[in-house]
Amino acid sequence: METRELTVRQFFGRGGVLAKCQPGYEFRSGQLEMAEAVESALADKRHLIVEAGTGTGKTLAYLVPAILSGKRIVISTATKNLQEQLLFKDIPFLQQHLGREIRVCSMKGRNNYACRQKIYDAEKEPVLEGLEEVADFEIIREWEKTTVIGDRAEIKTLPETTGVWAKVDARRDLCSGQKCLQFERCFLTLMHQRAFESDIIVVNHHLLFADLAVKDQEYGGIIPDYAAAILDEAHEIEDVAGQYFGVSISSYQFQELQRDIAAVARRKEFGTQELERQHFLHQGVLDAKHRAQPAFADAAQNAIALADDSVDERIVRSFPKLEKLRRCHLGVGHATGAQTTTASTACARVGALEKTAYFLPSTERL
Repeated sequence: METRELTVRQFFGRGGVLAKCQPGYEFRSGQLEMAEAVESALADKRHLIVEAGTGTGKTLAYLVPAILSGKRIVISTATKNLQEQLLFKDIPFLQQHLGREIRVCSMKGRNNYACRQKIYDAEKEPVLEGLEEVADFEIIREWEKTTVIGDRAEIKTLPETTGVWAKVDARRDLCSGQKCLQFERCFLTLMHQRAFESDIIVVNHHLLFADLAVKDQEYGGIIPDYAAAILDEAHEIEDVAGQYFGVSISSYQFQELQRDIAAVARRKEFGTQELERQHFLHQGVLDAKHRAQPAFADAAQNAIALADDSVDERIVRSFPKLEKLRRCHLGVGHATGAQTTTASTACARVGALEKTAYFLPSTERL
């Protein structure tokens, strides 16, 4: 994709490309400033945080430098509305007025795509229940014959509440992978092929962080290698990142942990009287459903402290979940039903990967 001859200033500046192709266009200095900042960050391979208020024109401000960079860029959003705006409005507009092809695709989670083999099997096996499911299946079966993408969002006549889709979607359960008779025609296979051929890949935050989590575990990846990631609607990423990189701690886990420690200590005969005393004391506190918040906080801290002060190191090694809690250095505080160490640091892990990720948060909520 040869696009380097045009600069963002030539596109967004007064009398530039954008001004000429939009009647009544008003020059926005904030849009140009943001576009140049993104252009510089992409060129220098550094992080950038931008807070763009309503009316800035932020999507074009990051799309243009992303396209002009000549690199494969992932754009991640929180909402379907913004994804549709990018795919069906902004990118086609730029493709028309930049006068060149922009190879773009979207990637979604597996359950958004149909499984051809499950559809074919459903025609022969008794998996449908009731006349409504039979009618909904007929809609899916006819659509499968013509669709190229296989995305459920294409089927406007399929009820949102239908139970049929879960029986024919491409989620990992029962997926035979390359052994499947439909592997070459599989909508997931085709999606990955389009992604490998694309310059711009549009995803949601869940898929982006799922990909980072998989790559962090050295199990390959979902999204093809990319040069940079642009996260729009970034005010949502802390919660999403916490689901993939955070640690969730509940009162039940502490109860279970204390019971396991006491049982193993008695069985292996390396417990202490203090361990027994602490177990029965805090068991009563936890069973009272934590009516006093500070009492639960103390119980939670003591559950971890028991492994340090009252138990042989062998018992610590016997409980990976206990060792995990200790490594997390939990600040339990005044917890109620559950305490979560969310993603206050998880977002920083993205930048620690080999590729560079660019965070472009916005105060806008669509």
